[in-house]
Amino acid sequence: MPDLALSRAGELETRIEQEAAAVVLPSFRQVLTSIRVYLLNHNVETGNRNNVHKFLREKRVGDAALISFGPEFDKGPTESHYKLSSKTRLSFGITLREVNGGCKLISYRFHLHLGAARGPRFFRFDLNPGAHSNPLIEPRSHVHPGSDDIRLPFPVLTPLELLDRIFYVLGNRT
Repeated sequence: MPDLALSRAGELETRIEQEAAAVVLPSFRQVLTSIRVYLLNHNVETGNRNNVHKFLREKRVGDAALISFGPEFDKGPTESHYKLSSKTRLSFGITLREVNGGCKLISYRFHLHLGAARGPRFFRFDLNPGAHSNPLIEPRSHVHPGSDDIRLPFPVLTPLELLDRIFYVLGNRT
């Protein structure tokens, strides 16, 4: 049975790798601008006062381009988190590589802290830069539903698709 489970996980990992490879985004500057506008519009829609211009950061490291908002690892509330109306907080980091005028999605981490008394206290969506040696334990694309130790396979989404799910599905829950 464990061999079959590992085999099925390997097949799923192959599909996840194909999904990740198929994601083609516009230029880094366009992706950054789209995320900035998305967050600013969300502020207007909800009446939030997040300082998007201050806390949305960009960085180049070799051939990688990084976009982040808030702390890399959520260890408690900070001024730099994106705060939602429901008293939840979000931080994220995205790694892209520019290729032929567009970008390939290399990795991301979106951490939404709900702080709920019932249900998961957080959801974290991870796309790792590469496959793990054991895809049953660590799928390349996965969600942590309230526990760092639980990793469930999750489809590869673009950053804006993830923000849609975070703001309009999960972020409205308290």
